[in-house]
Amino acid sequence: MEKELFTFDITDDFIAGDRITKETLNKYSRLPHKIKAGWFLLCVEGSVQASINLTRYTIKKYDFVTLVPSNFIQFHEVSDDVRFYFARFSSEFMTNIHFIKSSMSILPVIAEHPVMPLEESVAQLYIDGYRLLIRARSLSPSAATVNKNLVIAYLTIFMQGTAELYKNQSHWTNGVRTRTHEIYRKFIELVVAHYTAEHGVSFYAAQLNLSLPHFCTTIKKAIGLTPLEIISSIITMDAKAQLRSTDLSVKEIAFSLGFNNLSFFNKYFRQHTGVTPQEYRRMKIPPSL
Repeated sequence: MEKELFTFDITDDFIAGDRITKETLNKYSRLPHKIKAGWFLLCVEGSVQASINLTRYTIKKYDFVTLVPSNFIQFHEVSDDVRFYFARFSSEFMTNIHFIKSSMSILPVIAEHPVMPLEESVAQLYIDGYRLLIRARSLSPSAATVNKNLVIAYLTIFMQGTAELYKNQSHWTNGVRTRTHEIYRKFIELVVAHYTAEHGVSFYAAQLNLSLPHFCTTIKKAIGLTPLEIISSIITMDAKAQLRSTDLSVKEIAFSLGFNNLSFFNKYFRQHTGVTPQEYRRMKIPPSL
């Protein structure tokens, strides 16, 4: 399977398969990688430890994983027998079918709980769906073009079914949330949306209509990290992913992350990782920085 399976977007509307294995996942074990396409994965054998954004999960048999563009993922411990079914949809395709708009009400819950356990009977229905997509993928280009509307219809049903499953998780969707928890959740959503342009803590405090001291105290209480540490962590994750998975120059990566001064970016990266971007890119086996 191609090296850039998780990190690159795709030019086709979708890719589906049943052979994501330990060998594939180990390629993404050294550092976080930024997701470019939409992913729906179902673990059918084995287990894996993975970090999605800033949270670590144990993914096991019949766990369903939803990843949307701009998520970060890193795999850790992977069992020898692990296997996933997957469906991967290009960001353009998801935009064209109004994926974000149609699933807006459930997106915060998906973002907070990207891994959802399924009953075996439900998992088998998803497996049937994956097999249909795999068959559609194997059609000739002309036949695939003719059946594009069928794929769109299937994805719509797929998403609606997933949304219903999330709605049935009442302890996720209807649970009592503290004010601290809500502020932290909204802060993470804002950072993911704006970190390439806004690096300052005051921007996010203003967006949440909170005083800067109260905002910093609340986030520290919620997660044990300061807002600046979280912002820096996400910026650094993206920088490391681009350095390892693209041929972009350090200057281009710096600009893509909102740094207009290359020298400042170099100092920023070194401050948070202990090495310069150039040194990090040259490492054959990057450490967990």
